[in-house]
Amino acid sequence: MLTIDVEIDAGRKWKTSNPATYEGMTLGIGILQKLCEKYGVKPVYLISPAVMVDRTSVRFLNALNWDRCELGTHLHGEYIAPMAKFSGEDFSGCDPEEMQCEYAEEIEFKKLENLTDKFRNLFGHTPKSFRAGRFGARGWTLACLEKLGYTHDTSVTPFRKWHDVVDFSKPESLSPYYPSKENICTRGDARILEVPVSITPDITWLRPTPRRFSDFEQCKKVIDWYEEHVSPTVLCSMFHNVELVPDKSPYCKTEEDCAGMLETIEKTFQLLTDRNYRFKTLSEVTVDG
Repeated sequence: MLTIDVEIDAGRKWKTSNPATYEGMTLGIGILQKLCEKYGVKPVYLISPAVMVDRTSVRFLNALNWDRCELGTHLHGEYIAPMAKFSGEDFSGCDPEEMQCEYAEEIEFKKLENLTDKFRNLFGHTPKSFRAGRFGARGWTLACLEKLGYTHDTSVTPFRKWHDVVDFSKPESLSPYYPSKENICTRGDARILEVPVSITPDITWLRPTPRRFSDFEQCKKVIDWYEEHVSPTVLCSMFHNVELVPDKSPYCKTEEDCAGMLETIEKTFQLLTDRNYRFKTLSEVTVDG
């Protein structure tokens, strides 16, 4: 699975562009979708509420062939009621720092409900797949997603801790599993299938972002490690659409950075093709892969 956090253009430390721009949408996703279709990859575009206010971005996403990708949601709670920190629709210069799991339970549910309703109104169907902004999910998040009709979550980043708020450092499973509503890292009775991002114990990600995360050799290292240690071997890669356009994220600043990232992505696709992997969207994944 290739999962993309779909964001408004951003700069240092993910502060949104000022004035607000959306080049990572039409340019970034346009480039990526063409490459994915070459290899039969079906990316999952997990859309932030900051993108849903932009009419051009919405038209672009509606024009995609949904047989060749999946649309889902991605919550940065600052951008959506209740208690929206940035009311929009102009999000110029906003700084999204909040962790979803720190909201009161009723606030988290209402933000997810409003995000889901907005998605349904814009795209005409209920989303099935979700990732929490800044990976800030917890057991309660699963209960919310169940009520709202979701089937899959991909918020867990194994072996990582985030800001002393979220702790995924002791994952029970690296393959898809049904988690506990008490502890998202352990198996339980939730009806949401958790598909963890592929990360090794030494914190190497299947994330082809140059400098900050992984080059091709590091991506290959993750794939090799999962094949040796994880059965069934289910791989979940992630990055942001804005990383594919120069200077629209904290990571890829130049044309050379973006070209290098695309080269890593294509080499990874080719490696997986050579090894006979099946490319799926999140909502197509089962507990067996």
